[in-house]
Amino acid sequence: MDIRDVATIKHEVEEGKVVVQFEGVDKQKLEDLVTECSSGVCSCGSEEFLSNVDAFVLSDDGKTIEISGKISAKEVAQTLSDWQKDL
Repeated sequence: MDIRDVATIKHEVEEGKVVVQFEGVDKQKLEDLVTECSSGVCSCGSEEFLSNVDAFVLSDDGKTIEISGKISAKEVAQTLSDWQKDL
């Protein structure tokens, strides 16, 4: 499954917090994604984006990831649309 096909910006909770919903993706794959993105060496290829992120947090139900930092929903959407990632 391509991340661009399953990731949707659910909403911008408040300034600096964006929730991304992943439809039909296994919780373990999302845990791996959070680990990868949190490591600072993410395959999204956007070092500028990553430098503005404080945290990636997987929800308890394993369906959404909250991204917090100096980011906007527009920036998250752009990064997701450019990212070729198989989940």
